[in-house]
Amino acid sequence: MTIEFPDIPEHKGFAAPVLPNGELAPTASAFTRTFVGYQATCSCGWTDRRRHPATPEGAKEAEYRWASVHATALLAAAPPSELVIKSNLLCERVVKLAGERPLAALTLLSQIESWQRTLLDQAVAGARQGGASWSEVGEAMGISKQAAHERFRATAEL
Repeated sequence: MTIEFPDIPEHKGFAAPVLPNGELAPTASAFTRTFVGYQATCSCGWTDRRRHPATPEGAKEAEYRWASVHATALLAAAPPSELVIKSNLLCERVVKLAGERPLAALTLLSQIESWQRTLLDQAVAGARQGGASWSEVGEAMGISKQAAHERFRATAEL
């Protein structure tokens, strides 16, 4: 069975059968040979080191391992897909508004900028309090860890 989460669509997890020679088979139905266990695997290429028994329970354990180890870390940094869609729609609408009514767009963008700064500070502080490194903060924002640290160190220390 394949496991998917909408917020990380490029990652599909599954329990890959392990063949006697140690190689992973794409699916249990793709071969007729005996397999010796399961390993948690992702469509991105990630594979867990743990092997689970060649039983239905072992397959479920491998799937759970994908979700709890690999997907959980990805979900922590993935914005909800519904908000990405709404954000993209807002951007398109503001671009159109700027072309039709530039002063109205300026008023709206000024309001967005005001709450955006506050929310950004809160998110960085929350990430740091939750144990995120400056590298992780920078990566999430598309900037270097040094830039993230310089920009937010005072906010994150409060």
